[in-house]
Amino acid sequence: MTEPSDLKLPTHNISSAKIAGTGMYLPEKKITNRELGQKMDYDVEDYLEEKGIGVRFQAAPDESTSDLAAEASSRALDDAELSSNDLDLIILATDTPDYVTPPTSAILQHKLGAENAGSFDINAACTDETLGLAIGSQYIAMDPEIDNVLVAGAYGMTKWLDWDNYSNSASKVLAMLFSDGGGAVVLSSADEPGYLASNTLTEGEFWDAYGIYLGTANPPDRGMLDDKEHYLRFHENEHRVPPDFNESRWPKLVEETMNKVNAEVSDIDSILFNQIDRSTIEETMDRLDLESSQTHLVMDKFGYAGSASVLMALHDALEERKIDSGDLVVFCTSGAGFVMSVSLFRWI
Repeated sequence: MTEPSDLKLPTHNISSAKIAGTGMYLPEKKITNRELGQKMDYDVEDYLEEKGIGVRFQAAPDESTSDLAAEASSRALDDAELSSNDLDLIILATDTPDYVTPPTSAILQHKLGAENAGSFDINAACTDETLGLAIGSQYIAMDPEIDNVLVAGAYGMTKWLDWDNYSNSASKVLAMLFSDGGGAVVLSSADEPGYLASNTLTEGEFWDAYGIYLGTANPPDRGMLDDKEHYLRFHENEHRVPPDFNESRWPKLVEETMNKVNAEVSDIDSILFNQIDRSTIEETMDRLDLESSQTHLVMDKFGYAGSASVLMALHDALEERKIDSGDLVVFCTSGAGFVMSVSLFRWI
């Protein structure tokens, strides 16, 4: 039996993690609000204009979540000037995996040819990509053998929508909102702090608001398939979620995260959110006393791609040169359940 005194304990200095590259991918098929309204025989434009969603992208029948992630990841690796063999770890963030098991991260690892990388999935619905950024950064900080981590957020929710049934309001609402796509970030070790802090909040009493209720608590059977209860849906025991759920919680979560590094909300240079509702983002910015120019909206041109959306917003903000060296950048997201998370980076 090994005695505690015989253990080889870590002696390395804690490393820092930075965002070294970003990438995103959208499927070829694009559905405008007008086209969706015609398909549904329902006027969706006013509702979606208020939310800020202008379009949605739909994965091809033979295109899976791992395909979306692989395309975005390859572009992020190119941006970081790294090859797939430089990766030490892959974190795949999604609640629309290729399969219940095996993990989609293993399939992604194979498609990328990342022979040196371990991998795992995380699922915290639409907040998981922000958690992935924190987890990946913490791996780099604590393990001297990990220098490059891929965090891929991918979303194939249109495959879980009942496109043939618009007879009820729930199907209409859900079909309007969701888009497919992939976003990816390469995290690399750095000589100065990039990743600074993170924070997470869960209010599990809202687990039965909406979701894909298929699993060990509700195994699939013929009746479920016939009734189409395997699709994304509002739960039959739906909790009434407060209409200001995110904007009443995000500011406190952001403030607590800034406090961890002895900084103020006013020190934030850029803050990026889930891209599902423009008014929610605007109200949150007001409550934080931040200017609209300090965030970046992409739901008008990319739609809402869940686990990929905040990484898409980051990539697009960088393309438009909205983030500079030294900036404090906050990622703030929520997912069904409900789970909320924040990650804070200094851009280097």
